[in-house]
Amino acid sequence: MSYLIINHIPQFNFQANRVLTYGDLACNSETIKTNIPRIQNFEDWYIVWSDMAESAERKMHFLHAAYYYRMAEFFLKTTDERKEDTYNKCIENFYRAFDLELQLHYEKIQVPFEGKNLYCLKLSPLHSRGTVVVCGGYDSFIEEFVLQVHDLLSQNYEVLLFDGPGQGKCLQEKLYFRFDFEKATSAILDFFHIKKCAFVGISWGGYFALRSAAYEKRISAVVAYDVMDNGLEVMTNVFPALVCQIIRLAYRNKWKRLLNGLAGMIAKKSVLADWALSQGMYITGTETPFEFYQNLSHHNLLGVTDLITQDVLLLAGEKDHYIPSNQFYRLKGSIHNAKSLTCRSFTTAEGGEQHCQIGNHMLAVHTIINWLNQHFQN
Repeated sequence: MSYLIINHIPQFNFQANRVLTYGDLACNSETIKTNIPRIQNFEDWYIVWSDMAESAERKMHFLHAAYYYRMAEFFLKTTDERKEDTYNKCIENFYRAFDLELQLHYEKIQVPFEGKNLYCLKLSPLHSRGTVVVCGGYDSFIEEFVLQVHDLLSQNYEVLLFDGPGQGKCLQEKLYFRFDFEKATSAILDFFHIKKCAFVGISWGGYFALRSAAYEKRISAVVAYDVMDNGLEVMTNVFPALVCQIIRLAYRNKWKRLLNGLAGMIAKKSVLADWALSQGMYITGTETPFEFYQNLSHHNLLGVTDLITQDVLLLAGEKDHYIPSNQFYRLKGSIHNAKSLTCRSFTTAEGGEQHCQIGNHMLAVHTIINWLNQHFQN
């Protein structure tokens, strides 16, 4: 596999590649290559993916239907009455696929947390060589990562996938996105009586994993897949350079009216920006762009990296359009007290240049597995 250009809108193209990267298990690639190029806007996106999902469901291709419904749901705003129903269809088809197509042995477990619940999938081999805890990132949910971590199970690792604040079903309980993710991690480790584990954080989860490792020493090895050390920088980097500078300046100087006004103007001119701000305020439980950026500003590893004392694996893609490349090099230079530090930036030549190596994600998966095998042998 490699990263394909099948739609001229970069965000649409990347999301389509998130499904294509899993190959025939997750989709009919020819169907996607035929239909996705004609998508021009959010409504097209919803209609095309929904139609493909319904067709796959009728044919009892449940995993295909699950990923197609996930894509259909992705760009719906929270105010759209279709969003909840599409999400529910997505989840329903994932579990049909886990049971009937993958014949996966799993447990669905709710873990109490601050009067609400975290949601966990436990995948257990017959003979476990160690436990790997896995979390996603920005507005993700655990079911979509099962294919990504399935090879860990085949390597006899017990895998605990969990939704934390701001993710999956946690959002339905109004557990919002937060910087101190280690508290959710500790709740998971306590509940399952885990004394030693590795922690893999996917996408924004790279920040969550490193942050958790800094404060939770039952984590003996940590993988940032990919790196992320500054949330405000990430979510303002999407704007043109001048707009990015103005928003950051307005935030630093607490010019709330200017920042909110500028964000509103941008949202009126760009449906992608409008969706991004709306989605961001939804998962953070905030009411204005300023409050949203304020929440993200706390997702920062400055002053935290010296507390990381475990074995560490940092991954990056050289053309990641979400995470600025300087974050990889900044983290590489700021983790001073790790037991060991391994860094890998994947290149275009090997097909791993995109965020989380979408297009050739098995490059990253194999790198992680080989690294974990060495860790658990020690």
